[in-house]
Amino acid sequence: MTSGTRNVLTVPLGLRAIMLIGSAGAMVGALLMLLQGSSFLCHAWFDFFSGQQVVVPVLEAVDAFLFGIVLVIFAYGIAIGFVFSLPEGFGQRLPHWMKVEGVGQLKATLAEVVIVVLIVVFARVVVGTVELSRPFEWPMLVLPASISLIATALCVIELGGAKGWQNAGGADAGGGH
Repeated sequence: MTSGTRNVLTVPLGLRAIMLIGSAGAMVGALLMLLQGSSFLCHAWFDFFSGQQVVVPVLEAVDAFLFGIVLVIFAYGIAIGFVFSLPEGFGQRLPHWMKVEGVGQLKATLAEVVIVVLIVVFARVVVGTVELSRPFEWPMLVLPASISLIATALCVIELGGAKGWQNAGGADAGGGH
């Protein structure tokens, strides 16, 4: 490799360390979400002993914990997938859910979590409406309709990706991306 080629490759490869900022940000966000989930559970604990309903705070806690876990996966995926290289054989010891194959997988994971978060928000709205003895209104159906549309779009994206468009030889139709 010539020194000119090395210099051209050194700059872009050096910039990948900037991705560690995104990874660190995702890890800080994960910590905050886990702390918020713990706060919701603590609130639910006190509500339980004071005779109040705990459904909403527990739903909020599960929502925060789920998002925190996904942020940990994002942070790991960015750092290991794009900045650092794993030692030989280390990748086989990782659980399947920790193996990030690319940005597309991270985006799909985020889309799935958004759907779950929206479902939790809708459940919160329903439980809050029932607790306050308010009548259900038609605008409340906007959120489940949005959830259905996003889930359908995610299914279409997955069907159009490498999973759905494989030829008989098993290779991707897009050239093995």
